[in-house]
Amino acid sequence: MKITAPYLGMLHRAYGPVLKNAGVEIIYPPKPTKRTLDLGTKHAPEFACFPFKVTLGSMMEALELGADTIFMIGGWGPCRFGYYDVIQEQILKDLGYQFTMGSAHNPDNLRDMLDLMQRIANIHSKWGLYKLFFSILIRLSILDWSLKRYFHYKPYEVVVGEADQIFKRGLSLMDNSVSLPRLLKSVFMISFWFRRMKKRNGVDPIRVAIVGELFTVLDSSANMEIDLWLARRGVEVLKSVWLSDYANDRFRFKPFRRNQFKFSSRYARPYLRFHSGGESIESVGKTVYFAKNGVDGVIHIFPFTCMPELVAQTILMKVQKDLDIPILTLIIDEHTAPGGVETRLEAFLDLLERRRKRC
Repeated sequence: MKITAPYLGMLHRAYGPVLKNAGVEIIYPPKPTKRTLDLGTKHAPEFACFPFKVTLGSMMEALELGADTIFMIGGWGPCRFGYYDVIQEQILKDLGYQFTMGSAHNPDNLRDMLDLMQRIANIHSKWGLYKLFFSILIRLSILDWSLKRYFHYKPYEVVVGEADQIFKRGLSLMDNSVSLPRLLKSVFMISFWFRRMKKRNGVDPIRVAIVGELFTVLDSSANMEIDLWLARRGVEVLKSVWLSDYANDRFRFKPFRRNQFKFSSRYARPYLRFHSGGESIESVGKTVYFAKNGVDGVIHIFPFTCMPELVAQTILMKVQKDLDIPILTLIIDEHTAPGGVETRLEAFLDLLERRRKRC
């Protein structure tokens, strides 16, 4: 099998080295570009949301590079994400592509995820499957931790680009670290490099939280790189969802990390008592949490027609009024222009700076 999977944040850096070490041949799709989106938009149903189109385009590009097996996480519930793999498989086969589609239809179920690992790596030992899956989860946790460190230290750098170089060195180090001892060493080295970085004194950066739908919050290619754009302008970026937290809420591989869904639900309860699909609870709950913990502003980002986030958007209007927290809503689709997004971000940062001066 020549396996591929669409990008989702840094997930490919978590599973790639582990599966390659297990003898699996992986073909990564090209990084999503306008061509990727054009391919997906051309063949996707009109009502399909932005992540559907990006992932469909990535699948087509990977198949053109020789991949013969696609793995896509499925699901269930109000969000349409659970049906992606079924519809995408039918579209691709109607276009004449020859391939096998594999998916974990219940990503909340450990047995389902281990079955997926078994199909990918052809490992029949139960211990081997647990070890493989645990290794991927640990790598994912370290990758998220390193990106959080980058967003924290970036506004304080004296030498422009030093934090970026440290982050890239850390990613390179982790790509070449498969065993647990080497991974732990990479954590130590990344922490050491960031602590040693020259920092500006007396800096109090604007803090902006990004909340919204999982794919657009985590994947830079899907959010016009607004997180990196903000970081390069001296803003400390926080996010409502991380892929490692999403996995930990289900598989508890980080026993001392609290369940983020329950944590968000507690803060969201005065405004949203029932889960309406997707990341709606996290969007509302984490916005309330951020507003009560010194964040200057919140950016709510989601794909056009995303039902759970449309529910959250309506509720966030009341949160904004009650807690006096500026909220910028960005709705992404194939027609969204980077220039227009940057203009809105610049105006939003100006607003946050003026609010600080008044205070």
